[in-house]
Amino acid sequence: MLALTTTEAAAFTGLDERVVRKDVEQGVLEPGSPPRFAEVALVYFRACASFAFHLDVQDRKRLYAVIADAQKRQLARLDLGSGWSLDVSTLSADLHARIARFEEWRRALVTRDEILGGEPVFPGTRLAVRHVGEMLLRGADPNEVREDYPALTEQDMEFARLFVAAYPRVEKPRDQAAAR
Repeated sequence: MLALTTTEAAAFTGLDERVVRKDVEQGVLEPGSPPRFAEVALVYFRACASFAFHLDVQDRKRLYAVIADAQKRQLARLDLGSGWSLDVSTLSADLHARIARFEEWRRALVTRDEILGGEPVFPGTRLAVRHVGEMLLRGADPNEVREDYPALTEQDMEFARLFVAAYPRVEKPRDQAAAR
């Protein structure tokens, strides 16, 4: 059973995190508190990310309801209107496969206090996953990154970018007394 956070849901589905948060605020779906998104929400987000257009709030609510109903009835494909269909089973299978590959990759990372203070690094290196992912998210050319770090695979680069998006760095709040 999937139960992803807002940042994880956005990263794994390719949807902007602000859109995910907006759908919660506008009542398109109710993920609970704190927000956790199950498979039906992830399939809905993935469908929205794949569209080349934006839906208004009422249409997004209808789409979510139709996808939820299709999943409940175990329908593989949805007919959304004349010439429009949505392959729910493929969206779901692709999400499950991507998350499973990511989790397998993530388990191989090394996290030890004596290496970069516990920051996850690629196996056999002192290269922080976050460093590579942030470079790629800022627009670094993947070929240049591979040139600098030839041991990295395409999967390492894809998942490093996903890792940074799904698990953003959380800064500690500044101590007000120390700031004076």
